[in-house]
Amino acid sequence: MPVDIIMPKLDKIMDRGTIAQWLKEDGHSVNEGEPIALIETEKVAVELTSPASGTLACRCAQGSSAEVGEILGIVYLPGETPQAITPSKSAPGNLTGAMVSPSVSPMATTVDREEGSAIRATPSAKRLARELGISLEAIKKTLPGGAVISREDVLAYKSVSPSTAMPEELIPLVGWRKTMAEKMSQSRRTAADVTTVAEVDMTDLVALKKELEPKFQKESGVKISFTPFIIRAVVIALQEFPIINSTLNDDSIVLKRNCNIGLAVAREDKGLIVPVIHNAEKMDLVEISKKADEVSEKAKNDSLTLDDLRDGTFTITNVGMFGAILNTPIINTPQSAILGVGLIKKKPEIMDDQIKVRSMMYLSLSYDHRVIDGLPAVRFLQRIRGLLENPRNLLPSA
Repeated sequence: MPVDIIMPKLDKIMDRGTIAQWLKEDGHSVNEGEPIALIETEKVAVELTSPASGTLACRCAQGSSAEVGEILGIVYLPGETPQAITPSKSAPGNLTGAMVSPSVSPMATTVDREEGSAIRATPSAKRLARELGISLEAIKKTLPGGAVISREDVLAYKSVSPSTAMPEELIPLVGWRKTMAEKMSQSRRTAADVTTVAEVDMTDLVALKKELEPKFQKESGVKISFTPFIIRAVVIALQEFPIINSTLNDDSIVLKRNCNIGLAVAREDKGLIVPVIHNAEKMDLVEISKKADEVSEKAKNDSLTLDDLRDGTFTITNVGMFGAILNTPIINTPQSAILGVGLIKKKPEIMDDQIKVRSMMYLSLSYDHRVIDGLPAVRFLQRIRGLLENPRNLLPSA
């Protein structure tokens, strides 16, 4: 009998995914285990493989989203006759009602033709065009011959069509933009977030980094940065204040024993992603530095795996590398806290009643006040400050 292709649950908090791309065309033969679609979650794009060998019948359109467990398509086994696809209760807006066969695409069933014309457009595109007062004929002229006009085509035409005012650009809230917006909104709705700020004198760490750079480069081939020092300080502090390394699970607070440190990495035109350094408490500065470089590079090259993104317990976001001196980061739920790192900047400071130039930096700890009280949060932040201001305590021999 036919085998359903369903939206998989790729991580603990995933409830929807987006079909970023069908890798095999509707009606084509597929082999079991062969990649057939690219599924995009809020974290990463993952290839979906065929559950069986046979003929592929795509049920959901490319670019559409679906709930976990929802049917995305069907694989008809050899010798089976394609049947009509009935509507899915969980997804009334998806492509339904098509007779699926190797030679007929189910996507054509959502395409309406304007009466007496050869213009093909999806129902949502026709509805939006009517609302905006845009002629489908005008949109058709901007597309390749035979193309089906989609809702996105209408939006694109609207953004560039002539107007007495300056043209506006409409960016559809889909894919990673939509999931990011939903997750940030969820964090704000659920967490009682508070941010505490500390100023750190990084002068001694700046000097120590400069001193250690040749040694690290020669012995380990590592170009040391400030990031591994900050991660190491965070890990030590997390072990001393385990409530910071926790998550709220219904009526229980779960203390995490491993320090899995997420590093927020900004990607051009693809949003923020947070790869994880697992078991950072077992690593020294060199190991942390190598792992941080590895996951950051994979993030920028879109080569992260789901394992690289799983089970983070605490997140660090460095806005200082972009020139910002301070931020109030949003908690990366279901974690309970996140640390923002600002720019290291030389400033005049009073020391021993004298004005001296010091390298100063702000740290911002945002935390969920439902889980973490103010006192341990402040003590945790001050512990990190103390370690960074006495950086030799972060070295293996310390």
